[in-house]
Amino acid sequence: MHLLLLLLLVTFLGVLFRNHRRKYSFAKLWPEMEPVYPLIGNGTIMLGKSDPDRFDMLLEVFSRSDRLIKLWAGPKLVLCTSHPDLIRQLLNNEHCLEKPFLYDFVGYYRGLFAAKYHLWHGLRKRINPAFGFRTLPQYTRIYAKCAQRMVQSLAECPNGATVNILDYAAVCTLDMSCAATLGIDVYETEGKDEIIRCLDATFDIPAKRMSNIFLHPDFVYRLTKYHAEEKQARKTVCDFFIKLILKKRAEFLSQRSEMKENRAAEENKSATFIDQLLDLETSSGDEFSQAEINDNIGAVMSGANDTGSLLVSHACLFLAFHKDIQDKLYQEIVSALPSTNSNDPDIISPESIAELTYLDRFVKECLRLTPSGPLIARENMAEITVDGVRVPPGNVFLIGLYPLHRRKDIWGSDADQFDPDRFTDERSAGRHPYAYLPFSAGRRNCIGWRQGMILTKIILIYLIRNFHFNTKIKPEELRYKFDMTLKLAFPHHVQVTKRF
Repeated sequence: MHLLLLLLLVTFLGVLFRNHRRKYSFAKLWPEMEPVYPLIGNGTIMLGKSDPDRFDMLLEVFSRSDRLIKLWAGPKLVLCTSHPDLIRQLLNNEHCLEKPFLYDFVGYYRGLFAAKYHLWHGLRKRINPAFGFRTLPQYTRIYAKCAQRMVQSLAECPNGATVNILDYAAVCTLDMSCAATLGIDVYETEGKDEIIRCLDATFDIPAKRMSNIFLHPDFVYRLTKYHAEEKQARKTVCDFFIKLILKKRAEFLSQRSEMKENRAAEENKSATFIDQLLDLETSSGDEFSQAEINDNIGAVMSGANDTGSLLVSHACLFLAFHKDIQDKLYQEIVSALPSTNSNDPDIISPESIAELTYLDRFVKECLRLTPSGPLIARENMAEITVDGVRVPPGNVFLIGLYPLHRRKDIWGSDADQFDPDRFTDERSAGRHPYAYLPFSAGRRNCIGWRQGMILTKIILIYLIRNFHFNTKIKPEELRYKFDMTLKLAFPHHVQVTKRF
């Protein structure tokens, strides 16, 4: 009897193994990451490693092949690439717009960031106006006011004090996100630090789960401390947003009837994200559920706050590393915006920001070396051809933007060095159009990329105009940790000295 059961088990496992090999036979010629074990695949390469070591290990995966390499997340195949030709094939393919299972760990299932294609497709079209060109002047005024507050907060520190600039940038971008997304001022709201911590946790904990295949099954993950911590963090964030959303909904509905009586006022009304959602439900009669609004607001707020604050903080370190660049930026800013009243939000407009060409190159170089989203993933919904190979539907592609931006065959032997002049017209000519993708590309790119660039530039204008930055950190000491966004492995410590 025991022998029969053993024979049946061996036969069953043999069938599974044969079917598994047949399912992924299309990828047999591509190299794979070693070591590979049955069932767990490459699962051991991340075990027992710190967050920075996990990030380094992931970069090692991409470095093993110039074009594409296989990584096994347990029995699940993940195809990894940082080659611009292959990235273009993937991001421009209409059948490769799905977000794979990894994004399920992030939550916000009905929001733009993690939504499955059938939900995302219609939602993206409907809310595009909230992030269009016409909203930039409105956002510019909001961002300038919030940046002014950040300057005032930093000015209260002793001259030359060492601060973790991320702490200040996170408060500022939360202020900006709430104002621009919800149309609500939260500057005086108590508990902002806890909200920021919880927003960070809603990205940090899912990233830990992604890197550990043993936490992928829900029934296992729910038994861990991470699940309890993530659940509490999401509750804190959702409770915070729900209060603001309910307040905004009441204000919106009370003003709606008045705006209908004045067509001009209706056409020029605020175009914040929450206004768009509420306007859609009232005009169509098909209301968004509270969960749908929460997920969309949560996804936009979490993404904007996390990526914006990190980019500003990375930029401050680059300013401190390169005093000549910092001085050149200061001269450009005071020349283009000569007003001595640097605390006046009205001196900055989209047009005046566009004149700061060196600042534009500086921010682009910051995004090249420290892209806020170092990795993105896609899943093909139908058969596609990648690098001459037919790939059946349901396969996962991991696209490395961080390694893409440091490829020496694209950016030169000094690809790891900071140089804003890489983005002059002369040096950009002839560069591969998919060599630089800080906001992804294709139909599922970052919807708020324009607002993100404006936000970053406005904060930097205020910071550079008012302060000089130094740091004891050395450029060669920079290490990043595995997360949904590109986070430094230690605090962004800079010394802040007032210019006046």
